[in-house]
Amino acid sequence: MFIAYLLVCGSSAQYWADFFNRDASAPENKPDEVISALALKSGMQVADLGAGGGYFTLRFARAVGREGKVYAVDINAELLEIVKASVSEAGLSNVVFIHAREDDSMLPEKSVDLIFVRNVFHHLPDQEKYFRDIKPKLKAGGRIAIIEYKKGSYYSGHETPEETVLEVMKNAGYSLLKRHGFLEKQSFTIFSLAE
Repeated sequence: MFIAYLLVCGSSAQYWADFFNRDASAPENKPDEVISALALKSGMQVADLGAGGGYFTLRFARAVGREGKVYAVDINAELLEIVKASVSEAGLSNVVFIHAREDDSMLPEKSVDLIFVRNVFHHLPDQEKYFRDIKPKLKAGGRIAIIEYKKGSYYSGHETPEETVLEVMKNAGYSLLKRHGFLEKQSFTIFSLAE
């Protein structure tokens, strides 16, 4: 995966954590609107799949409160350590850290109300299989939110056309719940398990 490649080639994890957090919090990426669109409630359990620098992990942890739980999931242990330090510094105690594999989120069964996948979809080697395999991790009524750069709007190879996301998720057994259009350079779709 691109991130792993960059880290192996000598770039520091802190550099990339800062980069990811700047991107996630940038006004043009409308983080407040994203949080609002997710309709998070106190007590929910949320997975931040590809937690990166932890920007959304911290936002989710505050939104779901002490009764809720956030799973910060990443394949990069160094990034998870940085997120762990940020969570500790923020005084949050409702975050669980999962060092995942490229092909397995390692989330517990029936553990989450929402899986948040931001700018990660294009990194997954077999997207359809990945999302088929993640179904048992969702609680009844659980949702998957996918934000992905549109073709031609970011670095070459780091985007996925919205039509591809829709097709993959349909083939993996999901129904489109909502399509948000407020992000200029990214698609934002929310899915539930198909009936």
